[in-house]
Amino acid sequence: MLPSVPGPTQQYLADLQRMNQQLTDVSQQLSSGFRVNSVADDPFAVAGIMQAQSRIGQLTQSQTNLNNLKAELETGDSALQQSMQNVESALSIASQATSLSVTPAARTALATQVQGILENLVKLSSTTSNGRYIFSGDLDQQGLYTLDATQPTGARQLATATSTRVVTDANGAQIWLGKTASEIFDARNPDSSAAPDNVFGAVNSLLIALNAGDTAGVTASITSLKAADDHLNQELGYYGIGQARVTDSLDSASKSLITVQETLSGLRDTNMANAAVELNQLSVQQQAALSARSKINGMNLFDFMA
Repeated sequence: MLPSVPGPTQQYLADLQRMNQQLTDVSQQLSSGFRVNSVADDPFAVAGIMQAQSRIGQLTQSQTNLNNLKAELETGDSALQQSMQNVESALSIASQATSLSVTPAARTALATQVQGILENLVKLSSTTSNGRYIFSGDLDQQGLYTLDATQPTGARQLATATSTRVVTDANGAQIWLGKTASEIFDARNPDSSAAPDNVFGAVNSLLIALNAGDTAGVTASITSLKAADDHLNQELGYYGIGQARVTDSLDSASKSLITVQETLSGLRDTNMANAAVELNQLSVQQQAALSARSKINGMNLFDFMA
């Protein structure tokens, strides 16, 4: 509380205290970088600041999710390309094996290669990214297939899985729904029998025919292998669409983030140049006031500031 002093003096001290508070406020703005440090600084800006901060959090989280998905899709794309290469190698072997000049020993060697191709495909069906089996749908902590020569397709399904994990962009629009190994490698007819484009089944049919020395069976497998190759190509296209969507969504999120950050800066951040000028002006005014009236009624000014 100011001591009892004449009116002009009391007004002078009040003005000086107000000036000191302004100096403190501007100094804080410069040191913190924020024009609004509390609701009292600008009540009308608070709602906009909170909204911008919330949106920045959403966009940042969306970017993290999209970058994780980007890595997953790149891994999936690579796995599908390798799968196609394996099926096309099987096709090449089938073409070689239809020749009447192929000896039993050569046929056995070709069968060994096809066995390796089938093993590769089963391994590819268990591809992982960031600790997830990307073709296992909701059961993403395990692979869905293992080699099993007793099965018609040469592979045994370890679990039945669906894929319900939907990835959206920053605005909530769906951009990706994954597919399972069952859809990609083990396509089935309505009666659960292997479909003509079943990848495992097509390769295994070639393997069985080679082991049996069945030239007609080898020839018949070519049709299935071509269908399997076309099927994998379609799945690869699906992954390509997903990658394009992720790229577009990341670009959109990045642009939106810049816009919202600029909005937040305009609402909250200190204009450093203006604040520096204001601080200098206040300092000059303070010094001028102190110099002009350093004594009041024979008392030092700071006696009244105690």
